[in-house]
Amino acid sequence: MHSAGAIWRCQPVTKYRAVIVGAGRMAGTIDDEVLEYDACVLPYSHAAGYAAVPDVELVAFADQNLEKAQSLQQRYGVARAYEDYREMIERERPDIVSITTPATHHCEAVLFAAEHGARAIYCEKALCCSLADADRMTAAVESRNIKFNTGTLRRWAVGMETLRDMVDRGDLGQLQAVVTYSVGGMLHSASHFFDLMLYLAGDPELEWAQGTVTTAGFDPEPERWDADLSGIGQVRFDNGVMCHLLSTGMWCEFAAIGSEGAVQIMNNGVDFALRKRQTAVEGRGYVEYVPTPFPAFQRTSPTVRLIEDLVTALDTDGQTRQGIRRAVKTLEIAFGIIQSDRQSGARVALPLQDREYWMHSH
Repeated sequence: MHSAGAIWRCQPVTKYRAVIVGAGRMAGTIDDEVLEYDACVLPYSHAAGYAAVPDVELVAFADQNLEKAQSLQQRYGVARAYEDYREMIERERPDIVSITTPATHHCEAVLFAAEHGARAIYCEKALCCSLADADRMTAAVESRNIKFNTGTLRRWAVGMETLRDMVDRGDLGQLQAVVTYSVGGMLHSASHFFDLMLYLAGDPELEWAQGTVTTAGFDPEPERWDADLSGIGQVRFDNGVMCHLLSTGMWCEFAAIGSEGAVQIMNNGVDFALRKRQTAVEGRGYVEYVPTPFPAFQRTSPTVRLIEDLVTALDTDGQTRQGIRRAVKTLEIAFGIIQSDRQSGARVALPLQDREYWMHSH
């Protein structure tokens, strides 16, 4: 069970030292953008999240634009700023490395951090730009027992966790389907949505994907695409749950549908509508879905809860609630839809055999 309250942790012996690679929005300024957006619970950026976790001390930023790193250094009262993240990691010897660069640089940064003593990594989404890179990252992280989470924050949102607990208890009966009503770029935006679908379904293994790339002008022949493609389709999980990927005007809305009830997730996780299945006419097989109160919960920062999850794993030498293999599954779905399109809409088995296809994401 995933309790919807605080994440309980052992008392650490000392603070963990953290550094942030990249000094853009997710590093430390996106909090300013979402002040009036109910779906984002502050603190939201990496730096603001670390500032709210007493067991972590943020000690440095790095960015190839040194002025940006210095700006965040001043904003958060951090000791040092660097132009080269490699120099920062070698000098600071951090326990936790946050990576907030564009996804095109994630693989090299994760590999460097892993090879230079990082004990935990918080990597922004998208994880990377190819499954081959994801495999290299997985090997580097797992061979060193590095604790790992990505910035697909809905997994740590208390409302989503409340729904996951309902599914686990059987409150919806047997879970049959999960739905995202929007996709967008399948690496940058949809990594959020795909990870949520996997989380609500119990983090199953993947069986197959079938779908279509919807980006205008897509050419299935090249082995590389220099834009983040969008698509629609369906994915079969090994527990029998079907995942439906739709492209509608309902941005950041989702559903979990079971044999005895369904939950609609609205307004990017602000509102939840639960309906329970009941017989409408005895003996005739007619059913209806009756509105039922969704369990109450207290919304808190998913960024803080993600960081606390890393701290818990460090304290206990345990596993995080996501880990790199679950993060890789979001890429398997994205590239599965692309490979299905490249094979004229055929159903493709997952995990994919072709690991080399590369797609850009910012």
